[in-house]
Parts: sequence; structure tokens; C-alpha cells
Amino acid sequence: SSIRRFSFSQTRMLNAFIDFADWRERRSLYMKSFLEPGNRLPFIQTRNRGFVEINEEREYRFRYELEDHHGNRLTYPFTVKGVPGEIPQTLPCGHYMSWQFDNSYRDPDLSLTIPNGNLYHDICFTHQAVKSSSHFSDIHQLHNTPVPLHGQASLRIRLKSDTLIQKSNYGIVSLDKNGKESWLGGDYAHGGITASIRELGGRYAVAVDNVAPVITPLQPENWKSRRTIRIRLSDNKSGIASFRGEINGKFVLFTHDSKSNVYSYHFNDERLNKGEELTLVFTATDSAGNSSEYKSKL
Repeated sequence: SSIRRFSFSQTRMLNAFIDFADWRERRSLYMKSFLEPGNRLPFIQTRNRGFVEINEEREYRFRYELEDHHGNRLTYPFTVKGVPGEIPQTLPCGHYMSWQFDNSYRDPDLSLTIPNGNLYHDICFTHQAVKSSSHFSDIHQLHNTPVPLHGQASLRIRLKSDTLIQKSNYGIVSLDKNGKESWLGGDYAHGGITASIRELGGRYAVAVDNVAPVITPLQPENWKSRRTIRIRLSDNKSGIASFRGEINGKFVLFTHDSKSNVYSYHFNDERLNKGEELTLVFTATDSAGNSSEYKSKL
């Protein structure tokens, strides 16, 4: 195979080209020597999709070659010895999912819909639910190993306790092996939350975010002399969804680097009346609908 170019839209399909489960566990990058049936990367050229039949008691000689665009080549030879082995018994599958079709799973507390084109290979899907006293639903384990999805799947989890008036405060979270939550959000309807996920093998539950973002002014005593307003935003769970700055009721444009939580406005004298007393109102809203406001005279 020769990798010269491929489309940005195909980047995520590289998950089918590596050992995704090992990458999830150890952040390794091992390339597969075979082609998954749902792998449509155009630069891969194989014979028999990369599969080799070991059917004799003898040595099979292999060689890997890796070459960059400057002609530098690395060769790695190795030998595989064919030995007799018992073929393990195929266990019955309770819920088979094919990479070629739409797939879904339903039970009273959870539903999962995976459109065609998202799985790279067939799986025997598993689901386990564990009760949780710290969430508004059970904790659901979706499959027993990490499986990447090419696009998005729809996940709906039923609430065990639906007590909030502000339904936007509910959201689906993913939990890592240490229990740390990552907010996925979602929409409330009929006692459940629906959100999109991009891989299987994780744990998911419904949590609540009812804490508003924190607005912290940075050196406000210097704003007027430096002609720049700087504000730090933070949110404990769902993340900042929107923000707005106004001076004397007029919109002013705050900017920020996507890698920073500091928001800045540089005074524009054409928009501000000279000599007029200035009042700043800055609001921030998180992805769960919680809002904060900061107000100050400049």
C-alpha cells in the first residue's frame, strides 16, 4: 500500500486500521496487518484482505517493509511456525450486530441505534446495567471491549428518578475506569435522555449539572488603563455553551483562544461614547442551561 493522500472525512476510519482496544487501554498505535470488512480507506492494497492461512506444520517466512517518501526503507523479517491447535468452540451470541446493516438494541431502560456504515466489523453485542446511587439512572456498560464507530450512534437511557423541573440539567455522561465523568449531554423526552456516542465499550449513565459557570474578572483595576477586559470562565461539568458581553447595553465582541478559558475584549472607541460612564454586563451559559452574570462599572 502507498499512502500519499486521503480525505479528511476518512480520518476517523484510521480507527479500523489500528488496534483500537489497545490504543484505548495503553495509548499505543499498532497497525493491523489485515483489513476489516468495513475499512474503506482507499490507499490500502491487499491480497485476500491481508489474511494468511497457516495450515501446515512448517515455518512461514514473512517480511514487513516500511518506506517513507524520501526512499528510506526499513525491513523487518520474521517467522511463524505452524503447529496443530484446537479450534475453540463458537459460543452462542445473544445479540449479533453486522457491519453491513443498521443495528439496534432495546430493553426497558436503554435503547441503542447504530446506523449502517458505523461498524467496521461484526460484533456480538453485550450490555450490562449496574445500579448507582450517585446517578439518575443505572450505569450501563455498552459492550465488553472498545469498538470505534465511524459516525454517531443514538443512545437513550431511561431515568430512574425524574425529579428536576429544569430538564436541561439532565445529561448523559461517560465514565472512565476511575469513575471520572465526561459530559455528553442530550435531550429529555418522556422520562429519558437521548445523546450521541462515537464508540462502544464504555460506561454511560444520566447525571445532573445544576451549577452555573464561574465568571472571574482578571485584574479589573487595569482594564480601563490597558483598554482591555479579561475574564476567565470555568464550568464544573457540562462546559461553556455560550457567552455574551455588553457595555451600556451594546454588544461587544469578546474573543478567546480555543485552548484557553480566558476571554478578552479590546476597547473600540468608535462603539463607546467618550466620557460616558461605562457598565459591563457579561453572561455565560453552560451546556445544561445554567447561567451566570457579572456586572461592573468600568
